[in-house]
Amino acid sequence: MKKAVKVLVATATVVGTLSGGTAQAAALDGASQAKAQSPYRTSLACKAPKKAKSNYSWGDGRSSVTVYFNNHCEHKVHARLHIKNSIGGNFTKCLVTNGGTKGKKKFHIGLASTLTRITLGCG
Repeated sequence: MKKAVKVLVATATVVGTLSGGTAQAAALDGASQAKAQSPYRTSLACKAPKKAKSNYSWGDGRSSVTVYFNNHCEHKVHARLHIKNSIGGNFTKCLVTNGGTKGKKKFHIGLASTLTRITLGCG
């Protein structure tokens, strides 16, 4: 009976180690996926106060993109979102944020499109 208990304990230890190793491998795989999907970032300079910026970040989406913003300016900032369409026909969208605000805005851009950059000014 004692040998059977020792065998069960040894088996449980090996299985626990294997499943822990698998969990660790899965966690590492999840970390590499998160790195692959890390957001893009850019900043636009403010007119006032000097050295302040309006910051933006976004990731790759399937048919939409969410742009996160943090406007440290004392004024509204008009940002132009440049969207590349793999089929052809690149286009832009406009994002206007009030001074001293932060938040997010979702844009529907289509399945074959990606947000490539954000620049100052809409038109």
